[in-house]
Amino acid sequence: MTYLLNFNYGPGYLEFFLDLIAFIALVDLLAVLLLLRFLWKHRTTKDVERKIIGYDNVAHETEATQESKQHKDTSTQTEDVVVLIKKEYDVLIEAEGKLTENDGKIGTETDSKTSNADAIKEEGVEDLVPPLVNANVQKSAPPRTLERRKSRDDIVFKSGWRKTVKLQDLIRAKVIEESRVVELEEQVITEEEVERELRPFLIGQYPIAGIFNDQTGQKMSLFDAHKQRIISRGTALSLLEAQAAVGSIIDPITDDKMSVEEALEHNLLDRAFAAVLVRAQRAVTGYTPRGSDEKLSLFQAMKRGLIVENHGIRLLEAQIATGGIIDPVANHRLPVEVAFERGLFDERLHQTLDDPSDDTKGFLDPNTNENLTYLELIKRCVEDPETNLLLLPLVRDDEVKLYKNRKLSHESIRQRITSSGSRSIESDN
Repeated sequence: MTYLLNFNYGPGYLEFFLDLIAFIALVDLLAVLLLLRFLWKHRTTKDVERKIIGYDNVAHETEATQESKQHKDTSTQTEDVVVLIKKEYDVLIEAEGKLTENDGKIGTETDSKTSNADAIKEEGVEDLVPPLVNANVQKSAPPRTLERRKSRDDIVFKSGWRKTVKLQDLIRAKVIEESRVVELEEQVITEEEVERELRPFLIGQYPIAGIFNDQTGQKMSLFDAHKQRIISRGTALSLLEAQAAVGSIIDPITDDKMSVEEALEHNLLDRAFAAVLVRAQRAVTGYTPRGSDEKLSLFQAMKRGLIVENHGIRLLEAQIATGGIIDPVANHRLPVEVAFERGLFDERLHQTLDDPSDDTKGFLDPNTNENLTYLELIKRCVEDPETNLLLLPLVRDDEVKLYKNRKLSHESIRQRITSSGSRSIESDN
């Protein structure tokens, strides 16, 4: 120290020391900048590491499971863990290299930060993952959940009696499974497909539509058969009431289904018939007591005395025989157990319909003059090959005994219907 103080300095020594101090300060500043840059890159690398490692935990679990299956002893499993750690370290080194390359393209430190973020967004995390890891991610990734494009609250169908039926009501009636509803919402299946599956509850089976006069080879409506004095007024009216009670008056010639009011306009009824059938139609649309807005089912109307029980039993019987009791509020048919739950049916009436007496057999077979239940009469009908509607055959006199003993083949009658072609009662008018 004494040497430095006693040393004789030449001219310019002060400038030299100042330059030296400035140089040292510059070097320190550069060192600080390099340290800050290193810390920034280290933080960015850690972020990428978290993204890569968190990209899909299932990939690492699957890879670990596969490795453990291939190597059963403990020492080999330890080596596999080391390999996995090395792979992850290689991923980080590769990511850091990519970030360094991006840094070289930008002049300033601030621009470098922006470039790193943009590079990660543009290339995507997948580009930073080695092919082996990326392949494992693709294999082990869980199936993508389909987006629900429709809401069950907005899906509706049409009933066989032209009423709107909400999907939510069908769910509450337990006639469609939840898995099927989800598929419908995700449009894996179409509404048309589901509507076909729900046909037993939206439409059911069509009732007896008309008459086939085997003696003349003619198809005719029930009202026309009454006008031609082929069947009695009572028989025609009871069968037409059954049609109205399940939703539609049917034209067996054209296969058209319509309300009582529309049937009157199309001359399928007269006003006297229509007045009776409008009341039977309420078995579908609901009964409304005077001075009330409440909508009652057929069974509820019977309990309140709004309809005579024997008459109501005939209408209920027609509904059950063609697919189930109709809920006039939800506008669809119900399974018997659900009808019990909703108070639309009871055990006493169920037993009456299961074991009918002559008093409750309200449908006449014009061939044999027997009183039958509606289901028994349906079994004697023949399906029209052209329209698939049920027609009650009026058999030839020499075949009545065979018909009564159920020995007259339905197939032979069906062939006669086919051979009769388009002949109907209207062709003679």
